[in-house]
Amino acid sequence: MSAAETLSPELLLTLVERRSVRHLWIDGDGARTWLEFGRAVRSAHDALAAAGVGAGELVTVPGEATWEALAWLFGAALAGAVVAPLRAEREAELATWRLQAAPQWRVRAGVVERLEAVEPAPAAARLLAPLRAAGRPGLILATGGTTGTPKLVLHDLAALLATVPVKQSVARRIMPLMRFDHIGGLDMAWRALGSGHVLVAPPADPTPEAVAMTIERHGVEVMPATPSFLNLLLAAEVHRRHTLSSLRIVPYGAEPMPVGLLARLRSALPKVEFVQRFGTSETGALPVSESGAGLVLGDDTAGFQWKIVDHELWVRSPARALGYLTGEAGGLAADGWFHTGDLAERLPDGSLRVLGRREELINVGGEKVLPAEVEGVLQAHPEVADCRVYPERNALLGQVVAAEVVWRGAETDPLAVKKRLHEFAAGRLARHQLPAQVRLVAAVEATRHLKKNRSLSSA
Repeated sequence: MSAAETLSPELLLTLVERRSVRHLWIDGDGARTWLEFGRAVRSAHDALAAAGVGAGELVTVPGEATWEALAWLFGAALAGAVVAPLRAEREAELATWRLQAAPQWRVRAGVVERLEAVEPAPAAARLLAPLRAAGRPGLILATGGTTGTPKLVLHDLAALLATVPVKQSVARRIMPLMRFDHIGGLDMAWRALGSGHVLVAPPADPTPEAVAMTIERHGVEVMPATPSFLNLLLAAEVHRRHTLSSLRIVPYGAEPMPVGLLARLRSALPKVEFVQRFGTSETGALPVSESGAGLVLGDDTAGFQWKIVDHELWVRSPARALGYLTGEAGGLAADGWFHTGDLAERLPDGSLRVLGRREELINVGGEKVLPAEVEGVLQAHPEVADCRVYPERNALLGQVVAAEVVWRGAETDPLAVKKRLHEFAAGRLARHQLPAQVRLVAAVEATRHLKKNRSLSSA
């Protein structure tokens, strides 16, 4: 095996032969081998070919974190198709996909269906043409859409997979909580395939209890997760009811990690190494390592570069998306840099701290407030199990800071809780950062990717 090998649909079949009887996937039905996966990929490829799916044609495949979804993705890639993972719960978005990308085919319940022919948007046709002419498989991911219409990002799938090294590692059991319609879920699955790890199917409904039961039952060693979901695990105290001793590494990302939460996680799970990761739908996952309080991105490593411009993180990636199918530039600059929209700062040790999304800044009479910074302080209060900070409209200031709080203290009056939080945070937050509105809730709303929803309140 060459040290320079990287993942590709074709090499995957070679790996199937090398690792044929080794376990690749574990779920409620038992363990499945690499040989079985190879058969599933070929079966998917043959079904697409029999239906008439041609190279360069766009096909939506399942986006759940399942064995079948992974097989359909690689089967379509082997056929040279443009693959668009779409979860069943997002079927309502198919109209948007048809408007922007005009998919010709859909895989649903294991059946390849031809969709009614529509003309793709002119911008999408221009982006897809060179990919199809080169005979290279593509990948479409939806980004945004938490509060509006999702944007569809087109990738050269071969270039994206080429950032994944193929090597033989000590096999670990990895549970990808993020689904396969998200770059975080896909990247974790691809890297597991490249390194010969074993993927453990996450529960269909990833509640803290269900996730803890899966860790305990299957001896999960690695579990990538968002800080929001990790906080839910702590609040549910599942580590007190289930044996999580197999867990060794938790890569986290997709949103800022509050310092107080990280300290509580390390206290509750002292044998677990918490490792920060970073990536975007437009660039793929970046090579990183943690150092001190921040994040170290591999500067100029294998074509990756980064810099901070006007407090915003900019990234170069050899796997940068080809563009948005709507034709808008977004953060994809003509000079090759991607303007991530993430506010960041360089720490004294040279590492990087991601502070939050520029679009999530709350403008309180001209003063800018980062929700993640306020949440980090509030979550340090011993009676705050969880919280969500977001903007609320205000006639005088434009916006004010509002907070939903999962309160485990005796008080039930939001005004009394607000007073206690102000007293607690007064020395750590400026006056304009303190929540003007506090609502007590049973649980904090999360997006479909297990992150906090900080959209503007209409109240």
